Amino acid sequence: MKKVWVLGLGLTLALAGCSDTGSDEAKKEDTSKASEETTNVAGELMDFYLNLTTTVNGVDIDLNGFEEAMAGEEPPAGEELAEMKEAASASATESAKVVEGMEIPEGLGEQKEDVESFKSTLAESYNMKAEALSKEGEADLTAANEKLNEAENQIKEILEEAGLVSSSLISDING
Repeated sequence: MKKVWVLGLGLTLALAGCSDTGSDEAKKEDTSKASEETTNVAGELMDFYLNLTTTVNGVDIDLNGFEEAMAGEEPPAGEELAEMKEAASASATESAKVVEGMEIPEGLGEQKEDVESFKSTLAESYNMKAEALSKEGEADLTAANEKLNEAENQIKEILEEAGLVSSSLISDING
């Protein structure tokens, strides 16, 4: 009887040991899946950000040129100013359209909504610039630049949550 009891105890311990190993492997697998998902989200987010800044830089050239000229020692005046202002307004309008048209990757999961909000804020800042530039007289871009700062803060937070180093949106799209 003792032999059966010892054999039964040994079998129970062996089975318990096997089931623990299985749960450890399951935990490792779950951890690696979570790590892989985080890596995928970060990669897709970085691809989205780089694509956005590259695309915007291709269309906001006249807007950047206008803002740079206005910040210079001798800002343009007269007809030159009017031409630059008109080109900058068209550039800002096109930039807003480009931002609005950017597709958000499906793999962003929970951050998709935050990225959509960021995109909306950035597009709004460009629309505000276009509107200010289309008005007669001196263009006041203060409110639009505040909105751009808001968009920069949003994307910084999104990038940091994904474990990425935050970047300066303003530098990246004005560069």
